[in-house]
Amino acid sequence: MSNYTLSNRMTGVGNTLKRHYETYLLEYELAHDDVDGECCLLCHSSAPGDWVNCGMCGEWAHFGCDRRQGLGAFKDYAKTDGLEYICPHCSVSNFRKKSQKTTNGY
Repeated sequence: MSNYTLSNRMTGVGNTLKRHYETYLLEYELAHDDVDGECCLLCHSSAPGDWVNCGMCGEWAHFGCDRRQGLGAFKDYAKTDGLEYICPHCSVSNFRKKSQKTTNGY
């Protein structure tokens, strides 16, 4: 984006662009989940929240939508050196693969 001022010191371009986005587009995107293509794997919504990325399939989910026992807290997964989040779908398929290997003797 070019700055259309004589001194070319328009520093509020990013903030202005963000404000226009929030004013004109954000509400529409929140009302139409199919707009951005990225939605929660579990609730299928793109609403703001505590997002976590599955370490196996790369899909995104709201941490609060995952109701499994023993997950811990969101902050444990949000840290750079924290726990790796595995979504329920990958967790089940990974469990099946492990149980097949032990059944077959491998």
